Amino acid sequence: MTHSPVEVTVEGETFLVEVAGLPNQPPARPRRGRTQIPGIVVPPPPTRTSAGRGPENIIVSPLSGRVISILVRPGDQVSTGQEVCVVEAMKMEQSIRATRNGIVKEVLVQPMDPVRTNDPLIELE
Repeated sequence: MTHSPVEVTVEGETFLVEVAGLPNQPPARPRRGRTQIPGIVVPPPPTRTSAGRGPENIIVSPLSGRVISILVRPGDQVSTGQEVCVVEAMKMEQSIRATRNGIVKEVLVQPMDPVRTNDPLIELE
């Protein structure tokens, strides 16, 4: 049985979320490996080498949505973890960050452009 708060991990950051209607109890330690609930399949987290990922010099969209803002221009110097644009999906904004240090070679999208998972957003030199 699931208890509230529920531990949720999004892009490596862990949050405790209260879910209405669930009994309050501290969350159990997260399990590693397969889930024990029949019928639920949890896919492995994406890796840099998984199919569909762009080369190291391309920053790709981690989700489908719409580009809300672009915070860099060609020629700008960026560092690892720096926010370069924002994608909105289901009324939630997701900051897209540089995957490495570099100089912006080309911005491949415009604000309000629709994007799909792994679509290229920004190319670094």
